[in-house]
Amino acid sequence: MQKNSIIVLVLLVLSLAGCSSTPKEDSLKNTKISSMTAQELFDGAKNSMRSSNFTRAIELLEEIDTRYPFGRISEQAKLELIYAYFKKGDYESGQALADRFLRQHPQHENADYVYYMKGVMHYEQEVGTFKEVFTADIEKRDTTNIKAAFDNFKALVEVYPESKYAPDARQRMIQIRNMLADYELHVARYYMQRDTYIAAANRAKYIVENFPKTPAVPSALEILINSYNILELPEIAEEYRKVLLLNYPDYKLAEF
Repeated sequence: MQKNSIIVLVLLVLSLAGCSSTPKEDSLKNTKISSMTAQELFDGAKNSMRSSNFTRAIELLEEIDTRYPFGRISEQAKLELIYAYFKKGDYESGQALADRFLRQHPQHENADYVYYMKGVMHYEQEVGTFKEVFTADIEKRDTTNIKAAFDNFKALVEVYPESKYAPDARQRMIQIRNMLADYELHVARYYMQRDTYIAAANRAKYIVENFPKTPAVPSALEILINSYNILELPEIAEEYRKVLLLNYPDYKLAEF
């Protein structure tokens, strides 16, 4: 019994010692960071990135951004920090830093990468939840981020058409156009179901004019045909019917 009591006491003391050492460890950790050179901070951040410890990488890279705001290593640290924010899912911080980087270094050799990452962050921020657009109330739907992603990718391919990021950006632009066209088609059908035919026709026309090569176009043309027939404008409906049959001869137009 006495032996067991001694063991328990020793374990308790060790446990308390461990708890009391935590603030010291934190203090040493902070002191070490504050005394590290820019290169040491950068190397530490790269090691943390390789081990997927993005929280630690962000801590070290932010220290560089604060203490060494200028110079080559600062520029590289900002680029790494944008990526670390992205991997951590902190898209707001990543986008803010990307905007600041482009303001400070508009002609930087890696500006194409920054435009690309801005687009990717907007894209990932919205695409994962974009399906909710089709279940939310019409007035609550917001396509701001996905449109911003398109604009960033467009800027990239227009200004840096030979960039190694341009092919992926072009593919994402196609996906975004299809998504936005599907969204507009969803809204047009919503208006058709509620007998709001002018609004339905306007949304369908928007698809035809702004997303001409997307899969949503034939369905949009069909909505135009049906809505104008209901509105007793058969001449306009016939024009859209001819366009539909000319461009999509295999499309099965429902009998009206």
